[in-house]
Amino acid sequence: MMIPTSIILHHSLTKDGETVSWGAIRHYHTIEKGWNDIGYHYGIEKVGHDHEIFVGRMMTEQGAHCHGHNDYSLGICFIGNFDAEPPPSVQWDLGVRLVRSLLNVFSIEKMFVYPHRKFAPWKTCPGRQFDTKQFVKEL
Repeated sequence: MMIPTSIILHHSLTKDGETVSWGAIRHYHTIEKGWNDIGYHYGIEKVGHDHEIFVGRMMTEQGAHCHGHNDYSLGICFIGNFDAEPPPSVQWDLGVRLVRSLLNVFSIEKMFVYPHRKFAPWKTCPGRQFDTKQFVKEL
């Protein structure tokens, strides 16, 4: 059983639309890549007029979202391309609420919330316009 000690933030690098991209990501991970589930623990996506939190892997299951760090971290994917634009405030605020809750549940300090690019510097994840320092400050 995995006990998380950090949280890693991602973006899907896809345009969020009226359809649920979370299902498309799960399909890609399970069918195309052959994984046993989606790589992330949570996703935050716009569905209709509202943003919702989607559950991926269970919190105590090892993720498949950040090579070399999956055995102790939770992966949260913000659906959207945040290289192109900043995340919508509603999605941002919901992400802050989710991460704050997970920090409390697992007694993780907010300094252990990281952008994916910290461990994969060739990526921009969770996006050039996703201000991770501001996000962590709001926790």
